Amino acid sequence: MKLNKVGAIAAGLAVFAGAGISPADAAVALVGFDPPGTPIGPSIYVAVPGPQTIVTAPATFSGGVVLGDATFFPAIVFATGPNVYGTADFGNGLAKSLTIGIDPAFTTTEVSFALFNGETFTQGYKVDAFNGASLVASQTIAGILPNFNSGYGLIDLNNAGGITSVVVSPTGAPQVWDFLIDSVAFNQNVTTLFPNVPPPPVVVPGDPLPLPVIPPVRGHRHGGHKGETELVEVDFGDDINDIRGSTRVLQAVPEPSTYATLVAGLAGLGLMIRRRKR
Repeated sequence: MKLNKVGAIAAGLAVFAGAGISPADAAVALVGFDPPGTPIGPSIYVAVPGPQTIVTAPATFSGGVVLGDATFFPAIVFATGPNVYGTADFGNGLAKSLTIGIDPAFTTTEVSFALFNGETFTQGYKVDAFNGASLVASQTIAGILPNFNSGYGLIDLNNAGGITSVVVSPTGAPQVWDFLIDSVAFNQNVTTLFPNVPPPPVVVPGDPLPLPVIPPVRGHRHGGHKGETELVEVDFGDDINDIRGSTRVLQAVPEPSTYATLVAGLAGLGLMIRRRKR
């Protein structure tokens, strides 16, 4: 269900800023969505009733929600954790684009952050920077690997004349979408804050994609009463001798057509015997 009311989270989410606001002071800021004392968000989109507008000292984030310790999210090298900000088509009224609106009082000439692909397939993304209504910088990543392949990209937009907003969108006209951002740096490149992190994986055209890492299904549920049907969930690390089934529910039961064939065969056999006796 889509909600018209937009949830707002108070200012101060993981912001580390310089004292000044002019270019000469080289004010910098980093938004990680999880400062000390901030609650951890839900791990799945559908647990959030509607879009959340996140207000911080240098910028306002809109279109998505905060997730904490997000499920199926292995690409966390640039995520400050546990919280990230993302959007997906299966969320409750979430937008197809994430928007970063920068406070005009915070002079910004560079915006850099990590962009994570939450899809199970390769997806391209385009990030546009604006000064007012004018497009001043743009970056397109043709294909970010699927989520299970730790797919992510690094965004770095620059404009000496200033940046007042940034819009992140999937390329093309996808009917489904799922992506997240974190570690949003203002007036600095995010890679300088994580110097020991390897660069994003790059797929050369024609090369096979890495095999996805799929979490195992754990545990068993066995039937324990007479005539009870069993459901067995297999962990591929189990001993095959531990994967048992009930012989009661595995016995073959003939279908009605099988019974009809059997009766017809017996009738034919009876006719043959009578003819031989005559």
